[in-house]
Amino acid sequence: MRWTSGALCLIIACAIAVTDYYRHREVAQLTPAPPAPPPPPVKVVEEEVEPTGPVDETLQVLKGDTLSSVLLRAKIDQTQVHDAVEALTKVFNAKDLRPDHQLFVTYMPPKEKGGDRDLLSLYIRPSIECEITVEKGDDGSYRAQKEVKKLIKTTQIAKGEIKESLFLDAKKLKVPPKVITEMVKVLSHDVDFQRDFHPGDTFGLVYDTEKDPEGLLERPGQLSFVYLKLKDKELRFYNFKPRSSPPGYYDLKGSSTRKGLLRTPVDGARLSSGFGSRRHPVLGYRKDHKGVDFAAPIGTPVMSAGDGVVEKVGPFSSYGNYIRVRHNSEISTAYAHLSRFATGLRPGKAVRQGQIIGYIGMTGRTTGPHLHYELIRFGKQVDPKHVKTMPAGKLGGADLSAFKALVASINKRFEAYKPPVQPAEEPDDAEASTPTPAAENDVPTSDELQKADSKKV
Repeated sequence: MRWTSGALCLIIACAIAVTDYYRHREVAQLTPAPPAPPPPPVKVVEEEVEPTGPVDETLQVLKGDTLSSVLLRAKIDQTQVHDAVEALTKVFNAKDLRPDHQLFVTYMPPKEKGGDRDLLSLYIRPSIECEITVEKGDDGSYRAQKEVKKLIKTTQIAKGEIKESLFLDAKKLKVPPKVITEMVKVLSHDVDFQRDFHPGDTFGLVYDTEKDPEGLLERPGQLSFVYLKLKDKELRFYNFKPRSSPPGYYDLKGSSTRKGLLRTPVDGARLSSGFGSRRHPVLGYRKDHKGVDFAAPIGTPVMSAGDGVVEKVGPFSSYGNYIRVRHNSEISTAYAHLSRFATGLRPGKAVRQGQIIGYIGMTGRTTGPHLHYELIRFGKQVDPKHVKTMPAGKLGGADLSAFKALVASINKRFEAYKPPVQPAEEPDDAEASTPTPAAENDVPTSDELQKADSKKV
């Protein structure tokens, strides 16, 4: 029985295995095979075809470039580069080439692959009023021609409210940075840029611009008028040239804004440490701080606080890079922790008020970039806020009469100007929502106005 039962179980197992094999075979035959992967795409390399006619190209002038290096980098024939530069030197000093100059060339492509290009013409715009063209003649030689354009002078007026900072809000009105910098210098004699500004304060400017006849380029000109309405005072300063002295800015009474020393020798800096006893951030104990610190990024320009003569310039103990300027027999100023000095600065050199003499750094004993500024009186450091500056110069006689006529004219035009109203919603075109200074094309410039007023007097 055991043998019979075992044989029967073996037969049944074999039958089940054979049945399962054929069932899976049928399923495998009915299931389609997966598709073969597509062949990799064939990359078609198109050979660049050089144009057959003249090609115009704008060339980039990099720092340290010469005119020859720019043209050679553009694959112009070396002999042609020499001849074109030689022709150009008759009307333009090639050493004056700067990265901001516009440089355009027209050339014929090389006849053979890898050959040099054939220079047909060269155009340079070294300044807004000057255009220079170098063209190749039929005989293969190059001739240069210089054209001086007569610029169109216009007077611009801008009014605005101080919401972020004087510089940023003026920039939003498209006032050129050069004009804004001049405005800051004018106000720096009477305004503390860290404490005097409050929300709602307003400002205004009247300045000249010069445009080329096509209106493609514009250059800022003279700043004629600065207006600032603060919480507790109103300031108005006018650019005027007396008969026997250089031009300057004067208030309504004819007093010059040019005083003994600037309150802030750095534009836009933050007063980070005052004069007096404090815990030294490096040494860790209390020590007299014999100056004031202005925090600003490395490289921020530092101005001379007044007219004077440089006494010392160079590394100096824990001060790092250091400058000391003597303004008179009583007062000197010192500037420390600078990253570098202005070009050409040396002991004995005369400097003017507002002239850039160095740049903020963190040399010497310091924990961060800032300017350490000292006011030295009779050889001893004193608190700058306790020293009164020298009185300003004042106009008189015929100069005062001419100045009053100029003031009346500028005030009338400034008060009559209404800035454009900004729309409630921002339009799609961002430029359309930005107010622009008014251009008074039919109004004489400030120079012409001052001459006319002087003739009346």
